[in-house]
Amino acid sequence: MDLQLGGRRALVTGGSRGIGRAVARRLALEGADVAVCARTAGPLQEAAAALAAESGRRMVAVAADLATPDGPADAVERTAQALGGLDILVNCAARASGGVPEDLAHATDELILRDFQEKFLGYLRCARAAAPWMRRGGWGRIVNVAGGAARTAGSISAGARNASVVHLTKTLAWDLGGDGITVNAVHPGSTATEAVLARLDEQAKQRRVPSRVVRDEVAAQVAVRRLVTPDDIACCVTFLCSPLAGAVTGEAIAVNGGADRAVRY
Repeated sequence: MDLQLGGRRALVTGGSRGIGRAVARRLALEGADVAVCARTAGPLQEAAAALAAESGRRMVAVAADLATPDGPADAVERTAQALGGLDILVNCAARASGGVPEDLAHATDELILRDFQEKFLGYLRCARAAAPWMRRGGWGRIVNVAGGAARTAGSISAGARNASVVHLTKTLAWDLGGDGITVNAVHPGSTATEAVLARLDEQAKQRRVPSRVVRDEVAAQVAVRRLVTPDDIACCVTFLCSPLAGAVTGEAIAVNGGADRAVRY
């Protein structure tokens, strides 16, 4: 299926590894020119070079700290100048939850404030800076990578920040829909990124069992009985970025392999 993304210009934050890199790759393979953004220049430039070689599309490395007040606007401006405009924004730059306990006894004010500064405000500021570029072309796509913690009790900071991203998504969808811009969110579950796999391997080491044992235990909690990959997430995000998804906006879509057993109407 042709997703009709040839020549579109995209910014993917958190694009040096994990889900962000997988999204950037899929967009480029569908014909988009892509800027990848992250804090650290070295790995970011390596990712951009590798993706450009694989896809044959233009890849731009934009190093920026999106947790700062001016970082998002600067990243969007540099992307638009390098690519000649901006049609697509994928917000993916944030701490992966699950690495620290977030119950009442452990969720510190500092952690919560840092999470909201990085994720909610980072996503909002990127969208605020990207919207004028999209309005100029009368078309745009914004996809926010939220997280399954928004729908599951247990992680105070991760749950709150991801729930706030869903509310932001719905609000932006209503604000921007008349300008031809759709805004959606995806909820990954436990995804086999570099960080998550390293965490599972560490758990296996502490339990003195092979890594596959812990990975199989996680997979057993998913309806598809396997670990969800970054590319699984990227395929859904790429569709939402395409013209074919023009009637989908304001939605939060779980891409977790069926890990959520709740029945929602």
